[in-house]
Amino acid sequence: MRTVSVRVRLGAQVEALLLLSSARHPGITPAHGGAAVSGLSDRAGKIGAVDDKRYQVFVSSTYTDLTDERAAVIQAILRMDHLPAGMEMFPSADEGQWALIEQVIDQSDYYIVVVAGRYGSVIDAEGISFTEKEYDYAVKSKIPVLGFVHKDPGSIPANKTDMDPAVQELLQKFREKVQSKPVTFFESPAELGGLVVTSLLQAIKKKPGMGWIRGDQAMTVEQQREILALREQVAALREEKVAAESALVEDVSKLAQGDETVTLWVEVESPSYNQPSVIEFVETTWDGVFRDVAPELVDEGAEVDARQRLASHLVINARDEAMERMKRVPRGQAKVHDDDWDLVKTQFRALGLIDNGLKKRPVNDSNKYVRLTEKGDRHLTALIAVPRGIDPNSIVVPSVLADN
Repeated sequence: MRTVSVRVRLGAQVEALLLLSSARHPGITPAHGGAAVSGLSDRAGKIGAVDDKRYQVFVSSTYTDLTDERAAVIQAILRMDHLPAGMEMFPSADEGQWALIEQVIDQSDYYIVVVAGRYGSVIDAEGISFTEKEYDYAVKSKIPVLGFVHKDPGSIPANKTDMDPAVQELLQKFREKVQSKPVTFFESPAELGGLVVTSLLQAIKKKPGMGWIRGDQAMTVEQQREILALREQVAALREEKVAAESALVEDVSKLAQGDETVTLWVEVESPSYNQPSVIEFVETTWDGVFRDVAPELVDEGAEVDARQRLASHLVINARDEAMERMKRVPRGQAKVHDDDWDLVKTQFRALGLIDNGLKKRPVNDSNKYVRLTEKGDRHLTALIAVPRGIDPNSIVVPSVLADN
C-alpha cells in the first residue's frame, strides 16, 4: 500500500493538546517541530531525524561543474531523513519552468545555495542566472537560507570556472550578495556534506519549519475538532483560574452584587461662596454602578475620573424630588464622599472585577489608578453590549452633571 505524505502545521500549542488527548487517541504522534535536535540518530544509520517529521530542502547551484558537490549535499539531506529538491526534478531549466520552480521553493522548509567557480546560464530578459533568481526568490519568500561558498576559488580547475570576464563579474557580485548573510566555506565535496549536516541541524533547531508527515499519521477531522474543543476548554479554565486568583474573596456568591441594591450619598455643591450644598441618598444597584463607572477603567483610569462617573450615575438615578433640589444649586458640581467611594472600590475588588493599575506613570503624577480585570472586562461587555433588535440610540449613557 502506498503511503501518502501530508503537509500539516503542528505548533507547540497543538502538540500540547495532542498530549492531553493521547489517552483516547494513542495512534496520534505529535510532530515535534519545535524540539531541539540533540544529535545523531542511530535509526538505520540516519542522521538527526526529528521523529517522523521530514523537512524539504531546496538545493540550488550550477550543475555540471558541481556534480560531486550536489551529490554530497543531497546525500547528507537523505541521511538526515529529509527531502532534497532541486533542478534534478525539472526536465530543463528555462523560463517556462520558473512557475514550477517557484512552487517547489514555496513548498520547501529550507534553501541551500552552493557557489563555486561558475555563475550559470544567464536569463536574457533579466540579466541574472537561474541560481541567483532562485536565491533572490527564497530570500524574498523568507525561507531560511543556508549559503555554502567555495573557500579558495583560485584553486578550482579551469574547466569548472567561467572564462568570460563579464560573467566572472556577475559571479563575483553574486558571491558578495550571498556572503552578505552568514555563510559556510568549503573546499571539497566530502567537507561540504559534513558542513551541510551541521548547518541544517542548527537551522532546524533555531527555525523549525512546517515539515511533512506521513498521511497515516495526520489527524482526522474528528481529532482536529476534539483538539479545538480541548483548546477552548483549556482557555476557559485558564480564565476562571485568573479570575479566581484576582478575587479577594474565595466565595463571591456571598457578596452583594448584580441587581442587589446599595444606597450611596452624593453631594452637589456650588463653587460660589456661601452657597448651600445638597446631600442626597440615592438607591441604585451594584451592576448599575459598574455599568457606568467601569468604561473609565478599560485601559486603566484615574480614581478621580471614576469617582466623577459614580457621582454622575447617582445624580441621574436620584428620585425626582432629589433631582429638583440638586438643580437649585447654582452651577452645581456633584461629588461622592470618600467612604462611599471606598465602599464601591472595595466591593468591586472583592468580586474580582477591578484591581490597582499597573502602568508606569511620571514621578510627579500623584493620582491613583484602577484597571479592569479580565473578569471585569467580560462582565462589563455583558452589561453594555447591545442585544439584537435594540436601538443603540435608546440607551442612556451617563454624563457628568452639567452646570446649571
